[in-house]
Amino acid sequence: MADEMDDPVEHEVDVFLSKSLATNLYVLQYPLRPVHMSYENMQHTGARVKPLQKRVELELSLNTRSSNYAKSKGEQIAVNTDGGNKLTDAEPYFASGMMDKQVLGSIPSAADTGRYAVGVLKNGELHLTPVHAVVQMRPTFDYLDRADAKHKAETAAAAKDAGDSSQDEAEEEATPVTVKFARPESEEAKARRMASYEYVQRRLEEEPWTSVRFQNLHDEQVEPEFQHLFASHGGEKTQQFQSAPADYLKQLMPPAADDKEEKPAMPDNVLSLTQLRNMPLADQVRALLTNVKVMRFSQLMELLPQGTDPQAALRLLQQVAVMVQGCWVVKSEVLYPKETCSAHSGVSSEHLIRGRDFIMWKFTHCKYVVRKEISSGLPSEDVKDILEQMSRLRTSKGWEFVFNYDRDFVERHPDVVQRQRLLWDAKFQSLAKQFKMPKDADKKAKEAELALMNQNIERPRRRRASSKSSPRKRTLSGRSMSDLSDMETDGTADRKDSVDSTSVKVEPMEVCGEPEANNIHPANGPLNNGLPSNGGDMDKGDGGSMKLGKDALLKRELVAFAKETLGKRQVVSLSEVKRLFYLKLSLSPPGHILASGVSDRMLEEAFTSEEWPPKTQPDTTFGLVRQGDKTDKLRKLLFEMFEASYRVRSPTFITRVKESFGVEFSEPECKRVLREVCESHGAMWYLKGTIPSHS
Repeated sequence: MADEMDDPVEHEVDVFLSKSLATNLYVLQYPLRPVHMSYENMQHTGARVKPLQKRVELELSLNTRSSNYAKSKGEQIAVNTDGGNKLTDAEPYFASGMMDKQVLGSIPSAADTGRYAVGVLKNGELHLTPVHAVVQMRPTFDYLDRADAKHKAETAAAAKDAGDSSQDEAEEEATPVTVKFARPESEEAKARRMASYEYVQRRLEEEPWTSVRFQNLHDEQVEPEFQHLFASHGGEKTQQFQSAPADYLKQLMPPAADDKEEKPAMPDNVLSLTQLRNMPLADQVRALLTNVKVMRFSQLMELLPQGTDPQAALRLLQQVAVMVQGCWVVKSEVLYPKETCSAHSGVSSEHLIRGRDFIMWKFTHCKYVVRKEISSGLPSEDVKDILEQMSRLRTSKGWEFVFNYDRDFVERHPDVVQRQRLLWDAKFQSLAKQFKMPKDADKKAKEAELALMNQNIERPRRRRASSKSSPRKRTLSGRSMSDLSDMETDGTADRKDSVDSTSVKVEPMEVCGEPEANNIHPANGPLNNGLPSNGGDMDKGDGGSMKLGKDALLKRELVAFAKETLGKRQVVSLSEVKRLFYLKLSLSPPGHILASGVSDRMLEEAFTSEEWPPKTQPDTTFGLVRQGDKTDKLRKLLFEMFEASYRVRSPTFITRVKESFGVEFSEPECKRVLREVCESHGAMWYLKGTIPSHS
């Protein structure tokens, strides 16, 4: 539609609201039954409802005389369900002695039915009745549960009779009995008990069934009930609404409210992205950190909605997390609120916070932590739980922090790093008193953190020539890759600081989650995407001419990569460009020019410094302003608007006309000039011949 103003109202219908059946109107759905095989022609022998639970059951008779009915099977099912004799007081499930009925039970189809209504058109009027419940009818197999319970009862009775007959009638010896008294139930224990299946099932069984009479759609008794769907408005005076249209729409269709009580409980480590998108930004950051425990800032921005301000996200992040090795770990106070205790040992939250802060402080300057150094007086179960949140166990090394040092974030946000260091200095003063650490521990920790941050920079790597015919890849230490894989017991032998070989496996889909590899500078990191950098060797020999040739070749390759990327997709984000770039690197041979060191800025310049398409010259457009009629003023004003922008909106043009000429020109005249000079695409108008070809 070119313009929403060109969409006039075609027809108006009066709407009436009927509430006669608002509390009794059910919509029954039959998802397992095709439309041409409805239950309408089947005989309904019974119907019952539970109004509070909105449950419905229908009993349908089965044709036991049909050739498709196995009589022997039906009799066997009845015997298993009710037993062979009919002398018991219990009412039989199958009164005829064979399976002669089928029961359809309901399950909720929509949690919130307040937004649904049934509408009927009558004499040009629309009558709406709110829906009380929407349920899906499916076959139930309660008779199988009844047969199973009967079998268990008979087995238990037989075992008891056998035990009584084998026992002598001698008086049993007295045995001590332990009497236990129930402790006062806490609120947490009460909540768990009320959420249990047994409690919910017992509450469901407490409400009795209410028997109702089923009437077919074409029965005469249905017509009076059908009339309740129409509102009786004869002689009534229509109430005039004084609210604005927007407020009236909100009252008519209020926004859906999340009913947290009816949602099933999800595991702690599962977070629905749909629910996440409906949260405020602060709650999104808190929920992500609470579930993940440890996260890089780049990973957080990938999960937040597109267009989120990084500075706003960073401010909110510092409220719920602390920085460890350039990454972000959720605060202990967020995980362990006040007046809570450990689920393993019952230790109070105060002790858990103190112990977890000490472990995080150790990880600020240590890549590996030994468990005996961080026991901190907590039970072993709690210490293991804390360590598993932020580290992984390495054989013969200890617990390793889950991520490498994020130097990229540290270099980009020095002010945030400084604030976090001041925060850790304050925490250290408190931890030093509680754990009686030496005075120089803080100084040693800062030196260790500096060494950890520069660890990957200070260790150069060299390509080692290897024979192509040799099937065994060897490291600098002389060990083969197969030997190293045997030594790694936890299956994580892909760390970049553990193996230096000519064959490196790269997982392109994980590149976006590795910030330390996303911004690679030749002067800082000798390893780029798992491929050794040979930039130093290329600069030798011929001096500046060799380096100049290398730079020109690198730029040409980057421009070719940008052209190839934009040829496949016209719009691409920087993170996607990085992922595609590393995917290309993984498929390139060792020593490729793109592996000599490419930074984020070089990638951006490859896309922005070139013309797409190249050598495109601006084209001059001519337009006739004066035609000798009164609309010349409109054309002149329209061309003036196009001098400021290459496209205009119809309402904007009409508004400018009214501001300039008052009521001299009508809207149809304005639109006629638009159609003469321009062509529309979507809600925008472009000069003829200038509409973008890709849109």
